Amino acid sequence: MKIIVQVCVLLTVLAFGYSASSTWGIHNATDSIILNKRVFYPAIRNTIQTYYFDVPESYQSNNKVISAIYLQDQFQNSSGPSNFLYAGGPGWTFASIQMRTQTGFGLNVTFVIYGK
Repeated sequence: MKIIVQVCVLLTVLAFGYSASSTWGIHNATDSIILNKRVFYPAIRNTIQTYYFDVPESYQSNNKVISAIYLQDQFQNSSGPSNFLYAGGPGWTFASIQMRTQTGFGLNVTFVIYGK
C-alpha cells in the first residue's frame, strides 16, 4: 500500500515537472531585464502548433550575456505549451526556444529574460 502512495506522489511530481512554465538559469540583483514580452497565438482546432522564439529577435542585437530565462504560462488550467531550449540560453548572448502547444490549445506565454 505504501508503494502505491509513493508511485502516486512520483507521478504528481512528474506532471508538475511537465508543466507549461519553464525556467533556465537564475538571476540575481545585478542583472537587468533584457526582454519582457507577452506572446499570444489563438488556438487552431485539433492541431498541435509549434512556435520558435529567438533572442535577440530578427534584425536586433544583444551584447548582454543571458543569465536567466523565465517562461510563464498565462493559461490558468495548465494547458500551455511544452518548452524546449533549442540553442543558446544562460551564459550566451542568444537563445532559441521551441514551444509546442497541446492539441486544440493556443499559446499565451510571457517571456522575461535577464542578463548582465
